[in-house]
Amino acid sequence: MENWSPKEKKILQKYFTNTQANVFGLVNLPEVIKGTLFSRYSRSGKNLRRLFLDEFWQQDQLRQILPQRNNYENLNISRAENFYERVLIGYGDDSVAELGGAHIALENISVLATKSFEEHRLGLSFLEKSTRYVYFDQRDKNGHYRYYRPPKIIRSPFAHLYQQTADNLFDTYSHLVHELQPALRRLFPGDENDPAYRFSIRAKACDLARPLLPLATLTNMGIYGNGRAFEYLITTLLASPLGEVRLFTQAINKELRKIIPAFVKRATNEKGQQYRQYLQKRQQRLTRWQHQWQTKSPTGKVAVQLVNFDHQAEEKVLRAIAYPWSNLPMHQLKRKISQMKPADRQRLFHDYLADRQNRFHKPGRALEEAYFAFEISADWGVYKDLMRHRILSRYHQIFSNQYGYRIPPYLRPAGLLAPYRRAMDQAQEVQVKIAKEMPVVSQYLVTHGAINHFYIRLNLREAVHLVELRSQRQGHPWYRQVAQEIGRQITAKLPLLGKYIFPFLDNHDYNLERLAAFRKVMKKARNKNIVPFPEN
Repeated sequence: MENWSPKEKKILQKYFTNTQANVFGLVNLPEVIKGTLFSRYSRSGKNLRRLFLDEFWQQDQLRQILPQRNNYENLNISRAENFYERVLIGYGDDSVAELGGAHIALENISVLATKSFEEHRLGLSFLEKSTRYVYFDQRDKNGHYRYYRPPKIIRSPFAHLYQQTADNLFDTYSHLVHELQPALRRLFPGDENDPAYRFSIRAKACDLARPLLPLATLTNMGIYGNGRAFEYLITTLLASPLGEVRLFTQAINKELRKIIPAFVKRATNEKGQQYRQYLQKRQQRLTRWQHQWQTKSPTGKVAVQLVNFDHQAEEKVLRAIAYPWSNLPMHQLKRKISQMKPADRQRLFHDYLADRQNRFHKPGRALEEAYFAFEISADWGVYKDLMRHRILSRYHQIFSNQYGYRIPPYLRPAGLLAPYRRAMDQAQEVQVKIAKEMPVVSQYLVTHGAINHFYIRLNLREAVHLVELRSQRQGHPWYRQVAQEIGRQITAKLPLLGKYIFPFLDNHDYNLERLAAFRKVMKKARNKNIVPFPEN
C-alpha cells in the first residue's frame, strides 16, 4: 500500500473507512461524487484513494461541498441494530434493508475472485478496472508482477512452476502490449496529434494482448449496493471454495459494519451460519458426481449453439401484446390470437416494435414471454463480458485451459505470434497439470484467451438488449461475433417477428473499433475544456 503523507492521511480519513487495507468504504461523499469517482476508477491505473487525492480533491469546488468530519465514527452501532430488529419484529419485512446502501472498493483482488462477487446480480452494481483501457504490466515495489499467489499452490510442489508460468504470461503481455502499437500504426495510419487516434491504438493493443492475462491478475473493483444484497453476498461467499474470496468477504463485512451495520448483522449470526452449512453440504454432495461427467478428449472449437427455444415464441408474444388492450380472459384471447392471419400478426408486431429510434428505446415487456438458451464456447474474456448482464441466467463449468486458446489477429504481421504461442502453450500445460490435484485453485492460471464453455438462458427482451449492445462498433471483436451470431440464430427461428427485433444489430467488422466513439468524446471534452483520455 502507499505511504501517505500526514496531510494526505488526514484528508483520506474523512472520506474512507481506512487508509491502508485493500477493502474500504466511501463515506461523507455525495452519491454523485461516489459514482463519478468509481467511473473514473475503472479506467485508471491508480488506486481509488490516490485517484481521489490527485483528480478530485484538487478541485476547489469539490472541497467546498464535502463535509469536514468523520460521520461514520459517530454511529451508535448498538442503537442502529436495535432499531433495525424492532422494525423486523414489527413488520417482518427484510426489504427494509434495501433502504440503506454503501459503496465499497476492493483493491488487489484477482480477476477470478471478482467473478464470485459479480455473480450476485440483484441489488449490487459493479465496476471493475478495464483490461481494455489500462495496462497490466506494472510491478510491485519488490519487482514482482501483480498477480495472486494462492497459498495452497505456494505451499505445494507446484509453487515454482505456477510463478514461472504466470511471470512468463506477464512478460509476454508486457512485450506485446507495447510492441503492437507501432505495428498497428503502420497497419492503420492516422493523425498522431489526434488524442482519439492515439488512445484507439493503445486500446486496440490492450485488446490484442489481453488474452495473455491469467485470472490471477490483480485488479480493482468498486461495488455499490443496498444492505439486503450485501447481507446475502456476505452470507453466501463466506462459504466460497476460494480462500481469497472468503478473506475479501470477511473484510467487506468488517467495513460495512462501519457504514450500514444493522443491515448486515444477520450475515454472520446463527441463521447465516446455517445457510452456509447448507451450501457447503450441497457442494460436497455434488462433487461426488463429477467423475461421471468428464471426457478425456475435450473439444475447444469456438461456437454459439441454440440448444433450446420456445417453439410458441411468436404466439406468446402476440398474446402479451394484445392482453393490455383487451378485456378478454386469457383463454379466450389465446383462441383469437391463434386464429389471426399471418398478415395481421405481422402488422401487430409492427405496431408494437416499429417506432424504436435507437437501441436506448427498449422494446416492451411482451418480449419477455419467449425464452432462448445458448451454449457458448468462446474465450474466457467473452464470458467475463457477457456474465455482467443481470437478467439472463448463466452457468459455467470450472474454468480451464484444456480446450485451447484463441489467437488474436495482427500478431503474425507484427512478428509477435511465436512468443504469444509459447506463453499460452505453457499456461495450458501447467494449468491442466495442477488441475489434476487442485482443480479450484488451478483456475488462477486460466487465461483470458482460453476457450471455455458456458450456458445462458434469456428472454427475448434481454436478448435484444444484449445483442444490440454487444454488437456495437466499440465492443471487443470476439464478443461482438458472439452477439451477432445470437442475433442471427434467434431471427431465423422467428419468421414473422424476426425482422422487427434487432434493428440496431451491427453486423459490420471494424479495424479501430473505438476510434469513432473516442472522437465523439473528444468533441464533447473540448467544449468543457477537459482531458478525456488520461495517459495513466
